[in-house]
Amino acid sequence: MTSMEASTRPKKKARKENERKRAGAGGKDSSTAKSPPPGKKKLKALSRQHHTTGAASSGGRSGTSQSRAAAAAARELLEDVPVAELSSQQKADLIAELCESVLEGPDSAFTSVKVMESSGGGGDEEEEEEQHTVRLPSKVRRLIDLADPRLNGEDEMTARLALISLLAVFRDVLPSYRIRLPTQAERSVRVAKETKKLWDYERNLLEHYQSYLKLLERTWTASAKRQEVGRGVSILSATAIMCLCELLKSAPHFNFRSNVMSVVVKQMNNRQNDEVSAACCSAIESIFASDGQGEVALEAARLVSKMIKDRNFAVRPDVLRVFVFLPLRVHEDEAQAAKLAAEANKKKKKKDRATAEIEEEMREGDATVNKITLARAQADTLHAVTLTYFRILKSEDLSDGKVAELLPTALEGLAKFAHLINMDTVVDLLAVLKNMLKRVDNLPLDAGLNCVLTAFQTLHGPGQEMQIDQKEYVDPLYSLLPRLCSESESARNTELALKCLHAAFIRRKEYSTIRAAAFVKQLCSISVHAPPHTSGPLLAFVRQFVQRYPSVHQLLENEQDIITSGAYTPMASDPEHTNPFATSAWELATLKFHVHPSVAYHASGAASLRMLQFPAEDPGRIRADLIGTSREGYIAYKISKKKHPLRAKGAHDKRRRQQYRFVTPRETDNYHLK
Repeated sequence: MTSMEASTRPKKKARKENERKRAGAGGKDSSTAKSPPPGKKKLKALSRQHHTTGAASSGGRSGTSQSRAAAAAARELLEDVPVAELSSQQKADLIAELCESVLEGPDSAFTSVKVMESSGGGGDEEEEEEQHTVRLPSKVRRLIDLADPRLNGEDEMTARLALISLLAVFRDVLPSYRIRLPTQAERSVRVAKETKKLWDYERNLLEHYQSYLKLLERTWTASAKRQEVGRGVSILSATAIMCLCELLKSAPHFNFRSNVMSVVVKQMNNRQNDEVSAACCSAIESIFASDGQGEVALEAARLVSKMIKDRNFAVRPDVLRVFVFLPLRVHEDEAQAAKLAAEANKKKKKKDRATAEIEEEMREGDATVNKITLARAQADTLHAVTLTYFRILKSEDLSDGKVAELLPTALEGLAKFAHLINMDTVVDLLAVLKNMLKRVDNLPLDAGLNCVLTAFQTLHGPGQEMQIDQKEYVDPLYSLLPRLCSESESARNTELALKCLHAAFIRRKEYSTIRAAAFVKQLCSISVHAPPHTSGPLLAFVRQFVQRYPSVHQLLENEQDIITSGAYTPMASDPEHTNPFATSAWELATLKFHVHPSVAYHASGAASLRMLQFPAEDPGRIRADLIGTSREGYIAYKISKKKHPLRAKGAHDKRRRQQYRFVTPRETDNYHLK
């Protein structure tokens, strides 16, 4: 140290002491005045910064750099100001800035920041003594506070924006695996710095995600109280339940899925708001359709079944219809074999636990589907679904309104999954269906058709070995077909009727010629009175029918050339007693002149025994095309231009002059053209 430096140090200390005394003397008067709160100071600074940014933006390239710096400083000021003191526009700008910052660096978005804050005052030595550490909330926590109406000044619009923004952030940030937090024993072991950083990030991510889910559930619970009073669902509450549905769709594998699923399943039957109910049903349908391992679908199916049972089947039909979206492919017998294989694997694991643990960890990281796990999950799902359907079919205390709503949906599901059930369930199911078909005239049309379709699907699947006369299921179909002309929703019922006819006469062989001819005559009669989107597919099926059963060609002959006894009785309940060969399919000759070209084409094809050209002329495809054109109000009609008989033969030649001949009619007294 030199002598020069030693001489200048006392002078600096004396100068600082003099400045401290002056500040203390001047501070006596100023201490009595009230200083504005820190929030207002920052808001004033923010407004000054905004004016500075506007002035800098008018100054070329130098203004651009100044505006960027001003925007960064404004963002820092916005983040430090309490949420309740910001305006609505400032809150929206803050949400946008925070979301952009989170997506740019998600690693640091979930951790709080430590800053040194001082209370201000005198010299440097006192400032060092008065400085203390303050922990600021993380960026995502700041967004959660903006989404809470209790913390953002009861601003519901800002809360909605923050909820939707957080949904977009979590959909991008959440990993594709389920997070397992390390145990206390694992934390006590010394690990690499990257591993510890990953553990901290996952823990912070789970804490913030859980806080977001709690906020959504609390927001929706507040709406439930409004519904009890009769005030309906608020917009903020509807936004909260929609966010839960989207989270369940995008991250069904992630943590807390059971909590989210329980809230969504409860609101599938929301009677106050149809949009909320439809969104929740759509979320469960998405889970059923996209689940590869089957475990998430099994959990959702059990929750839905329990909800239907607890509410005594007083639910919407859409709630029960979500089961149709299950991609069940495993037979119950195959699932039983999978269970035996799983038990054998458990015995092997007990012998060598170390190897079993390693294999299990490797299986968790593998992206392939475990067939044994999938088979067991699908078997348990099928059991839960069929149990719910059987409770509806066998329930005797249901009112007529509930039966009319749920019975068609239950039978539709049974028709889809009937080929997967085992033999014991088949016998019980066929007995129930037989009792229902005895009163088929009292059932809705879609319920009756689904009942017939379920019976045929069961007999074609596990019931093939059973010696059962299928006449008991064909006769009710004959009495249901005429209702296609008068019932509403004929488009949907036509599809069910085509499926029943295909199962009854195409997939199986009908050995009764009279019964087959009775159905052909019935379908031709229905086509005369039904709309085009019903008569067109039915006539196309008639073309397929007459090719498979040549014995019915007698209906296409002239009635005068047929020698029969008796009369045709179409109103008979049994098609064997209708005597169809006493008449002919004269409806085809009439339908050749139908106004719709598709109906006329297929009527002419059936009369001339022209074969269908698959797949273009498949009855189901024809039905879909006709429904599309009917909704558009479009009818394809071909105009044929013919030459006028009075036009000269050389009229096509431009060089020749067109010549016309005019005929003068003869004069007649009392007779026309005498």
